[in-house]
Amino acid sequence: MRRTACAPGKVILSGEHAVVYGAPALALAVDRHMCVHYEPDRLPRLSWHAQERTHELGLDKLATLSRRLDSLFDRYVHGELSITDILKKPAELAFYAVDMARVLSGLEERPRGRISIDSDIPIGAGMGSSAALIAALLKLFGHCDDLDELIRQVRHCERLQHGRGSVIDAAAVCSGGLVRLRDGIITRLALPEQGLGSGWYWVFTGTPTTSTGACVDRVRKGFEHSEIWSEFADLTLQIEARLLSGRDPVELIRANHRLLTRIGVVPAALIRFAEQIEQLGGAAKVCGAGAVSGDAGGLMLVWLPQGTPGQLALPSEWHWGKLKEDLQGVRLLEQ
Repeated sequence: MRRTACAPGKVILSGEHAVVYGAPALALAVDRHMCVHYEPDRLPRLSWHAQERTHELGLDKLATLSRRLDSLFDRYVHGELSITDILKKPAELAFYAVDMARVLSGLEERPRGRISIDSDIPIGAGMGSSAALIAALLKLFGHCDDLDELIRQVRHCERLQHGRGSVIDAAAVCSGGLVRLRDGIITRLALPEQGLGSGWYWVFTGTPTTSTGACVDRVRKGFEHSEIWSEFADLTLQIEARLLSGRDPVELIRANHRLLTRIGVVPAALIRFAEQIEQLGGAAKVCGAGAVSGDAGGLMLVWLPQGTPGQLALPSEWHWGKLKEDLQGVRLLEQ
């Protein structure tokens, strides 16, 4: 019998970079989804179909793969490897998550059958596609009903791709809604009945040429001991208060954009775009690590009270969508 699990994507509303220095960060699970389908059969293997390709792994090799990836991660932790040296192909992360679901749930039998995905979460856009994939797999193949434990399990698997990154992606896609991360503590926050309200959009400006790690390192060199992080912290808490009370946070998002520009992670093209949005009475900011070189800066958060980003003369490679929250988080779907 076919089974399906679904997990939302996420956006960082405020606190990117600052969270590294103890300031709070806000993330929102959004109405874009990774759905993973599983059809069991009797063949002694798992097959994974994605992007017109099929990968297969014998059941007897699942444990070997998991041990190899764990060993490679240990070498990364000791500085012997780059994080990009761990996974040879994306399917390995999926197979690892399936095996971890079994191990962490104390199950003996390894699942066999076919796995496929349907997703409308843009890849490489900073919308949590890998966390959503792992969360869906753990929900599909494991027996973890404790939300905090599930978040920990997602983070454990995701470390193979993102290294020592934050737990905020895992928290958002697992729990749904709005979450705050501060000093390693996740707090779930309740939006008002109307949610975010209208006028919210995401705009994907292209995958940055610099990695998240490179951005973090560059910022650390210039601002590690700066007082700017207390400014970020104050803004994030003010944005949180506005969102929870259903009030317009436009000037706070503009101020957040200016702080991100000061630390050098907003490419010139994105600065010009934010100026356009502000001239129309709205606000825009980088939503993620940004970039320290090149023209692409990943995802931008936009609040625009009138019109849509599509009415602007956006570069042809940019794309956008309405920002709407997902309150459920990862779940099994009824068939």
